[in-house]
Amino acid sequence: MASIHIPTLMLALLSGFAMLGVQLWAAQRSRLRYLDLAVWTWGSWTLLAGFAMLTARVVVPVWVSALLGNGLIALGIVFYNEAIHRHVLGRALPRWMWWSAPTVAWALTAWMLTWPLAVRTSAISLVFALLLCPAILVLLGPGWRGESSLRAVGLTLVAAAASLLLRSVHALTNPEEYRDLMQSSLGQGLTFLFSFICLIGAGFGFVLANFERIARRMEEMASTDGLTGCLNRMTADALLRHELERGRREGTPLAFVLLDLDHFKDVNDCHGHHAGDDALRAFAAEVRARLRASDVVGRWGGEEFGLVLPATDGPGAARLVEQIREAVATLRLCDGDGHDFTLTVSAGIAVAEPGGQLTADQLFMRADRALYRAKDGGRNNVQLHDSGWELGMESPAA
Repeated sequence: MASIHIPTLMLALLSGFAMLGVQLWAAQRSRLRYLDLAVWTWGSWTLLAGFAMLTARVVVPVWVSALLGNGLIALGIVFYNEAIHRHVLGRALPRWMWWSAPTVAWALTAWMLTWPLAVRTSAISLVFALLLCPAILVLLGPGWRGESSLRAVGLTLVAAAASLLLRSVHALTNPEEYRDLMQSSLGQGLTFLFSFICLIGAGFGFVLANFERIARRMEEMASTDGLTGCLNRMTADALLRHELERGRREGTPLAFVLLDLDHFKDVNDCHGHHAGDDALRAFAAEVRARLRASDVVGRWGGEEFGLVLPATDGPGAARLVEQIREAVATLRLCDGDGHDFTLTVSAGIAVAEPGGQLTADQLFMRADRALYRAKDGGRNNVQLHDSGWELGMESPAA
């Protein structure tokens, strides 16, 4: 019957985990460092040390090899759990897992040292499979909605756990193949190889998931205002032009709104820039809470914001902005010294009607003109641009 040379297999696994460890070490030393990637690196080095100890039984006592090898492998899997918990859930693994996992592996190995190797192999394989379960549950639950590479990591860990369970059953049903860890055996070799090759594959998938997250965050940084979470001016302006063209094709109006916080310089001067930043964040949150999924809010600069409202006419935009104005006026904010202060906002609305030929710059200029009329009208009010203004005629406020 065909068999697998176990010493060669162990050497291959040692080489695989060594290469993974080097790649992880290089990745986590880059300028874009992530703690969860560093934790996975520690897990890979710990697993490498565990396999090295199992292989070292040719030169060290078997009990030393078994205790240290199994304990280090269990600890390495706990490192993997920690990395996945941090990456997906943003929190550390429960502390009891850190001491209980290697303790169970050590205690079980010590207790069963005189038992047949097949029974010991079955028990420790079952322990390793169970240790993978917390990570699998996280990856197949909330992690499934994260980076696409995390799904591959989850499925790979499922395969590793299934292979370990198969190894546990195989050891009990085929004890003649488990008389010695280095015994050449097809069943022992395949289950051992596949279990830990899956862990190597999961490591490469985890690296990809980290770099997916890095790429997404860089994209967000390029398109988003870091303080308020709104789109930055360049991105919002591009979306305004895109929605204007789409409105022409679909025959729907597009409203554009400029919002400007009144006397905002006084907030910074009297309450400090930290309070001013808090006020901008609170204002942006009030605006976003009242928008549809298709609406866009961007920070045009300083305390000025823009709204792009697809398929919205003048009266519809005015109703929405009036709700925003009233909500902002009821905000109660507090500075670092415990002093309360309030905000008000002025707004100018311009609408591109279906079939019109307004450019994005012209629409912006109309909204800007309406905003200035709101400021001149005493602030804390909303003005809807009227085409009659272009002829010098007055129009009542919306």
